[in-house]
Amino acid sequence: MIDIDAYLESKRELVNRSLFQFLPVGAPSVLTAAMRYNLEAGGKRLRPVLTLATTEAIGAGNESVINIACAVEMVHTYSLIHDDLPAMDDSDLRRGVPTCHKVYGEAVAVLTGDAFLTLAFDIIARYGLIEGNADKAVKISAKLAEAAGTRGMIGGQVFDLLAEGKDLALDDVEKIASLKTGALLKAAVTCGAIAAGASKNQLKLLEEFAGSIGTAFQIIDDLLDYEGTCEEIGKPVGSDQARLKATYPALLGIEKARAKTEKLYHDALEALEKLDCPTELLAALAHKLVYRAN
Repeated sequence: MIDIDAYLESKRELVNRSLFQFLPVGAPSVLTAAMRYNLEAGGKRLRPVLTLATTEAIGAGNESVINIACAVEMVHTYSLIHDDLPAMDDSDLRRGVPTCHKVYGEAVAVLTGDAFLTLAFDIIARYGLIEGNADKAVKISAKLAEAAGTRGMIGGQVFDLLAEGKDLALDDVEKIASLKTGALLKAAVTCGAIAAGASKNQLKLLEEFAGSIGTAFQIIDDLLDYEGTCEEIGKPVGSDQARLKATYPALLGIEKARAKTEKLYHDALEALEKLDCPTELLAALAHKLVYRAN
């Protein structure tokens, strides 16, 4: 039986130590300070943990995969900084502390996000210089760039902004969720799989698994905005409703939205059952991601 909380804490500490080691040397002091501030705000580090857990499941990873895990988390951190800006979701709190632009101003916050995004690909390039990693680094860069770009988070964010105040069909809400949130969660898994040398079939099944938990993760985020508290989730609640955002609870209602997360969770487990490698760890992480309170 896996103690998933102990596993998460162990890997979170590893990721945190590694993230700080990658902070740039010689950058303007205010930029370094802003980057450090955002990393020190903490977070569950679920995406890099998924990367590490995937390589462990396949059983062919090595110590250098921490580079890839950190690159994934840096892309995630960049996206949070930009999402919180007044021109986007306009949030004053993130992870229980003032957001980057509230502390350092909007201009520095934009550049801090940019710094994290570019540093992510610098780290992948350094990973690629390690013997035997060059081909993997190219594939990982492509996957992560797609997840972060116009066919991923950026595209999803644009659709999300354009959808505010509009009546959308379920397909539209699913598209926004799959791009804005699901794309990077899927990349966290697939990049780990590539680093571990996964077969085509393993990669396909892991993408199915990650796609399901990515959408479920977004639905839970939507539900927490309805039902959670600021203390529990570390950011203002009710913002989706205030901005008339297109969310699963708004469209389906709370009970049907919750039922959909159940189905997606079981879809994820079905994909894992077809894998020819140990999947208990990934299944436990899926449960933790879907049945969370913050």
